[in-house]
Amino acid sequence: MRILLVSPRGEFLCRSEGFAEFMQNSREMRTILHFWNGIGVALPTIAALTPEGHTVEIVDENQEVINFDDRYDLVGVTAMTQQAVRAYAIADAFRERGVHVAIGGIHATVMPDEAATHADTVFVGEAENSWPQFVKELEQGAPKAVYNQADFPPVDLDKTPVPRFDLLAKYRYPVIYVQASRGCPHDCEFCVASNVYGRRYKFRSVERVVDDIREAKKHWKFAQIGFADDNLFASRRYSRALVEAFSAMRFSWFGVCDISVAEDERFLEALHESGCRTLLVGFETTCEENLRQLDKNQWKLRQFSKYPEYVERIQSWGIGVYGSFILGLDEDDQETPQQIVDFINRNNLMGAQITILTPFPGSRLRDRLVAEGRVIHDQWNWYTVWNAVIRHKNFSPEELESKLLEIYQGVYNPVSNARRSEYFGRVCRQLVNRRSSVDERGTESTGA
Repeated sequence: MRILLVSPRGEFLCRSEGFAEFMQNSREMRTILHFWNGIGVALPTIAALTPEGHTVEIVDENQEVINFDDRYDLVGVTAMTQQAVRAYAIADAFRERGVHVAIGGIHATVMPDEAATHADTVFVGEAENSWPQFVKELEQGAPKAVYNQADFPPVDLDKTPVPRFDLLAKYRYPVIYVQASRGCPHDCEFCVASNVYGRRYKFRSVERVVDDIREAKKHWKFAQIGFADDNLFASRRYSRALVEAFSAMRFSWFGVCDISVAEDERFLEALHESGCRTLLVGFETTCEENLRQLDKNQWKLRQFSKYPEYVERIQSWGIGVYGSFILGLDEDDQETPQQIVDFINRNNLMGAQITILTPFPGSRLRDRLVAEGRVIHDQWNWYTVWNAVIRHKNFSPEELESKLLEIYQGVYNPVSNARRSEYFGRVCRQLVNRRSSVDERGTESTGA
C-alpha cells in the first residue's frame, strides 16, 4: 500500500490584528517563533512501526501543501484539539476520493465518537501496539473501526523502533523532537496528558534514546534536539544516566521539567556539561492562591516561595529558564498581567510562554468549567491557548486576549531583551571564570 501520514496545519497564533502586528514587528518574538517550528515524534514513529512492504510518506501541512489528488491507499492523520477542524477537513476530502482514513492523536483519544464521524478508523490512546495490527488487517480487508490501547498489552517504549526521521528530512526544522519517557507525577487540573498517559512513568532505555538522537543528527546536523517528554527529570536516576550519555555526544538540547531540578546543583552542572541550554518550567502563575486548586497534592504550591532562588540557581549554570504561565486562572485579576511581566523580567527568565486558560477535552478543568457554565463554545480551532473560550469573573474574553498581548509586549521588547542579554553575558563570564579556577586547581594538584 501507499500510505500518507499527515500533521494538519495548526492555528498557533491569536486571532487578533494587534497580536499579529506585534508578532510581525517584534524581532524578539520572531526569534522565539523560529524555535516553535517543528513536529512531534508521533508520525515518524508510526512510519517506523508500519510493516515492511509499504511505502510511507509524511506531510507537515505547516511546511507544504497536501496533494489531495495523489493516489493513496491509506491516510493517517494525527491532531491536537486546535488542529481537529483542519484534520476533519483533510479526512473528509480523502474519504470522498475513496481512501481509507485513520485518525489518532490526543484529540481523537478523548473525543473518539466525534472523530469517528470523519474517519473509517479511530485510534484511542497510544498506537505502538495497535498500528501494525491495523495495517495488516486493512491489507486483509477487515480493519476495525476503533483500535483502543486498553485492548493491548502496555506499551514498551524499548520495543518501539527508531523514528523514520528520514521522511521529514525534506524540511529545515531548527528543532527536532525525540522522546525518552511518558507520564508525569503531577496531576494538574488543566492537563490532558495525565489522563491519557497516566501518572505512571514509562522509559525508553538510554541506549535507544541515544540511537534516536544519532539518527536525527544524520538529517539535521545543526538542529537543536528537543525532548517531547512532559517531565524529563521526574526520575533522577534515569535522568543522570541520560545526561552522562549525552556528555560524550556534544550536541545542544532542551527539555521540559518541574522546578525541583534546582535542588541538585551537581546535576545542574552535569546538565550544562551535557549540552542542555534551556529548560521549560511550568510556573503557571504568580498568585499563590491559584496554586491551591491547580493540583490535588499541591506540589507546586509548596515550591512557590522558592521560585526566584531556584531560577537563579538553574541559570547560574548557563541553562536558561523558559517559564510557562497561564492567564485566566480563577484568582487572576487586573493586577495579574503586570505581575507576570514583573516576575519574568525581575528574575531574568530567558523567555516565557504565556497562554490563556483553555478547557481542553479530557481535562478535569473542562469538566469543572462546563459544570459551572463557563465554557463559551466548542469551536476547536479557537482552542489555541491564545484565544479566550472561557468566562472569567474579572475579565471578558476580549480583555483576556488584550491582556495576553500586553504581557508579551512587556517581556519581548528591546529594553527587556537587552537587560536579559546583559544578565546572561555575566553568567557566561562567571562560568568561564569558574571553569578556569577549577582547571588551575587541577593543574596545581598534579604538580604540573
